Amino acid sequence: MADKSYYDILGVKKSATEEEIKKAYRTLAKKYHPDRNKGNKEAEAKFKEISEANAVLSDKEKREQYDRLGKEAFSFGGAGQGTYGGGPFGGFDFSQFAEQFGGGRTRGGSSRSTRTGSGGFTDIFSDLFGGGGGFEGVETPSPALEAEMTIDFRDSILGATMELTLNGERLKVKIPEGLRDGQKIRIRRKNEAEVQITVHVRPHPFFERRGDDIYVELPITIGEAVRGGEIEVATIHGPVRARIPAGTQGGQTFRVSGKGVKKKGGAFGDHYYKVQITVPKKLPEDAVEAVEKIETAYAENPRANLKTAL
Repeated sequence: MADKSYYDILGVKKSATEEEIKKAYRTLAKKYHPDRNKGNKEAEAKFKEISEANAVLSDKEKREQYDRLGKEAFSFGGAGQGTYGGGPFGGFDFSQFAEQFGGGRTRGGSSRSTRTGSGGFTDIFSDLFGGGGGFEGVETPSPALEAEMTIDFRDSILGATMELTLNGERLKVKIPEGLRDGQKIRIRRKNEAEVQITVHVRPHPFFERRGDDIYVELPITIGEAVRGGEIEVATIHGPVRARIPAGTQGGQTFRVSGKGVKKKGGAFGDHYYKVQITVPKKLPEDAVEAVEKIETAYAENPRANLKTAL
């Protein structure tokens, strides 16, 4: 059976917009998140699959490569990263070529040294270019190892130092402030192959990142909406106090300046909270009578404009 396309994995059409892809990914990521599916290997595999699809389709350049070449664009011999895309070897799958003669990259991210003896990788190049030791004495650089890791939303915004175990080796990975989902981090090691890590960010149950800003839906009481007052607003940087004006309507959005994601220049994005008015499921009789009095305060039907539009 052929592999499902990244579009099928996310359940979107090939013509889907960036926003549609982002929405589909968030929905699936919440459903299959490892924290919600403890010990469920199938959900874990699904989460990794949708994260991989999102990492490609949410990046304009990678998506264009994928639309042209499919998943081959991201193999050793495709036209994507780590490829010999130009010249006479454009489109040639070097991964199989290299594995056959002892060089190149293995599937698990491990590396194998390039042989230079009889029948080795360098000898093949020598034969192709007429022999005579054209590559003699030149050390073929080891290809980068590839790895993946998933971090919490908070660590992606505030930065952190984490550990990653790769082939028995423990590596310290510095997560920069404001890292985006699918972003790659390179680790250079002395006399060893470079490690390229694709970082996935777990969706937050409440916060949503949009560019350098963060959004959240904030429940308030009927009294807070009617009377106004000071409330506590949760941000990724910690709680802050903010005022709700009297007569606040459900769905209104307010801004807390500088409590978003750190930008490249050092400034910060903003934090936006959208008010949702919550109503008690049960009210005592005197409270119901008070609500009846509030009903008389409406000058007109709040849905009057909708009726004229039909």
